[in-house]
Amino acid sequence: MDPKPPQALSAPGTQTDRAYAPGRGDRRPAVDERLVAPEAHAEILDGRVYRTMGSNEPHGTRHFAVTMVFAGCLADGYEGAVDMLTRADEESDAAPDVSVFPTGPDPVTGGRKLEEIAFEVLDTERLSHVTHKVEKFAARGVRRLFCVRVKTGLVYEWSHEHHDWQQVEGDIVDRCFRVPIPVRALVDRVAADDTVARALLASRNSVLAREVAGGEARGALDGRATSLLTVLAARSIAIDETHRAMVFAETDVARLDAWIIRAVTATALADVFG
Repeated sequence: MDPKPPQALSAPGTQTDRAYAPGRGDRRPAVDERLVAPEAHAEILDGRVYRTMGSNEPHGTRHFAVTMVFAGCLADGYEGAVDMLTRADEESDAAPDVSVFPTGPDPVTGGRKLEEIAFEVLDTERLSHVTHKVEKFAARGVRRLFCVRVKTGLVYEWSHEHHDWQQVEGDIVDRCFRVPIPVRALVDRVAADDTVARALLASRNSVLAREVAGGEARGALDGRATSLLTVLAARSIAIDETHRAMVFAETDVARLDAWIIRAVTATALADVFG
């Protein structure tokens, strides 16, 4: 029986109008059914074995940066992996550098679900090889596929419509991520940190929430302390360093407010703090 033809489904966040999506219904091996032994440092494309070796410094550090951004921005219901093998078809079993896939078992196979996003880092590897591998993943049903070229720092997305790479210049917006990911975050450490911080804030991370709340509270206290010093200066009342330090160390809003009220009519420092 011939496999069912690819089903064109709308894929939220894609840069093309139509794109493949997981669960196309064609008869292929389960994504976690292996042709090569895991941890064997090998991939298979069309029955040909390709050895995968350790990366050079530019490739390795860029790989690490991409992983950090994607991992820090994952939305609920998704997991990520590095160098995870995916069975693309009967003769292909390959691993993207970074992949993002839905949590939970596949209802048909009982194994993991197909990734929705795959990302390749390209340094000394030939673009033709990466393209061939990406074509396999696209045919399998991977929704979005990206490639970053280390030498240029440019990011590309595979077009399901045109069957070619298209440069990405704006943000990567996708249901897999809590926040839009600027392309610059994949090649710039500061932008990466900022992006992950926004994602953690969006997820209401408890540590950041406490820090933000503490900063807001400290800001309110500092504002009242500054107002008190302004009123004292207007009343021509000098304040020594001991009392100044005491004012800015105060954590009771009501006490600061009381000092401000007293300062309005005070003629000496003792009238405020006495």
